[in-house]
Amino acid sequence: MFTKDKISIFGLIFGFVIFSLFIISKPPEGLDKVAWLTAAVAILMTIWWTTEAVPIYATGLIPLVLFPLLGLFNIKVVSASYAHPLVLLFLGGFIIASAMESSGLHKRIALKILGISGTSPSKIIAGFMFTTAVLSMWVSNTASTIMMLPIAMSVITIFSKENDFNKNNFTIPLLLAIAYSASIGGAATIIGTPTNIMLASILSDTYQYDIGFIEWFMIGFPIVLVLLPVVWFFLNKITFKVSSEKSLALEKVVLDLNEGIGKASKGEKVVAVIFFLTAILWIFRKVLNNYLNISLNDTSIGIMGALMLFIIPTGKRERACNWETANKIPWGVLFLVGGGIALSNAFKSSGLATWIGSFSSYLYGLDIYILILISVFIIIFLTELNSNTATVATFTPILIFFAIGLEINPIFFVIPTTIAASCAFMLPIATPPNAVVFGSGKLDIKDMIRAGISLNIISALIVSFVSILILNVVFDYELLGVPNWITETEINK
Repeated sequence: MFTKDKISIFGLIFGFVIFSLFIISKPPEGLDKVAWLTAAVAILMTIWWTTEAVPIYATGLIPLVLFPLLGLFNIKVVSASYAHPLVLLFLGGFIIASAMESSGLHKRIALKILGISGTSPSKIIAGFMFTTAVLSMWVSNTASTIMMLPIAMSVITIFSKENDFNKNNFTIPLLLAIAYSASIGGAATIIGTPTNIMLASILSDTYQYDIGFIEWFMIGFPIVLVLLPVVWFFLNKITFKVSSEKSLALEKVVLDLNEGIGKASKGEKVVAVIFFLTAILWIFRKVLNNYLNISLNDTSIGIMGALMLFIIPTGKRERACNWETANKIPWGVLFLVGGGIALSNAFKSSGLATWIGSFSSYLYGLDIYILILISVFIIIFLTELNSNTATVATFTPILIFFAIGLEINPIFFVIPTTIAASCAFMLPIATPPNAVVFGSGKLDIKDMIRAGISLNIISALIVSFVSILILNVVFDYELLGVPNWITETEINK
């Protein structure tokens, strides 16, 4: 029988064997030694992540050791990934979440959400998905996940008071639903996720082709409307079998807690105000930057919110947050995210991502719609190991030239693939929301793979079909033929 320990030992040995084979073998034609060894490190980390050969957070530290040791990248370059703005955003968000939990604010908010969505487990999950997706249309998906996680953890605590509580019945699908809906919701607007902005920038700067907010919304929002309920159904009815029955026991617990929770303490009020102001700044950051001519970003807002918790007093010799509370944050997630960013940067700078993209030449001659679907599949599964922003930045130019060579409108390739880059659901490092919920400590990597691999496939099909349908019907774009915004110079390339 394959126990968890046996799988871990197998993964540890297998990872070393594969890594050693890469080290002693020569790179294939068209790939230099740096890119080949980068692939070796990536495969080692993938094997160890998926088999949990060592703690998943420890695997995130591998780039700090192997990249300098193999002479691939300087330690200063690699270590910068672990102080990336995204890592610091996690740090600020986790401190705010820790203060919410310490003050009891998260429990009060959770009770309000339960009062609206009801006490059926599946309806609670639907309520969280809807709220998170709407937030992610205007706030970064990382920030929206960080905001929702402590509230969800409080609901899980309340739910666990039932005798028949089981992680598979509620905890795991709820946490995954928050992460997935944050990524999906961000696809609806051009500002919802960096990948959308990245595509718009490439098209505008290189080809003077502009996609406006409304144009993107008309494509992205219908995809969200289709994909969100499908993901809810799949998590609740297929993978985890979540009950849709009203829970009388949970309803009684909620009523008892509402009666006993009392008035908000000063600490709760201070944390609530800071949390609210932080969320407002995240939502209206771009407007404030333009109006006040400042340079606020999501990371500085998150860190500022965390600092205010340490500054504002809530009583004699008491602050809204102390270091004992802050020290309870899941520090390992910061190593995990830093390792993912380091690996992503290595993919791009070594030329490995470009080399992988060159295999698109083997797809010539296939049906156009099959080619679009294949491109979407490649982007989704590549994003499991690579930053979705870096994936879009690397592959969009390749896909444009690929489409030009086939005399197809490139929009039919780059719109679906960009949206698909937000639909990597298998691994914690695939997207920041995945990493945030994994940091709760309530999920195992096998849980994410179990739900994510099927949802990756479903998402690829939905994104491809709906995108093509809207581009054809709503915008009346011609699929065949190179559009006039592609210059003769680009065609000759």
